[in-house]
Amino acid sequence: MREYSFVSIPITRRREGAALEVDYRDVIRERAEHGWEFVQAIPFDAHADPRLDLVFTRKGPR
Repeated sequence: MREYSFVSIPITRRREGAALEVDYRDVIRERAEHGWEFVQAIPFDAHADPRLDLVFTRKGPR
């Protein structure tokens, strides 16, 4: 059995383009230290509240 975790990183729209409020690489490294494996990044940049969702997984308890 696997368990999943999701982290949402807000996207800020600026004149020069969009920017993430947090560096996604730091989030991935931090989660990896706690046994999580990065699976996928899902952008929701067309939403009213744009964000980037990061998906993580690890083996769950049996």
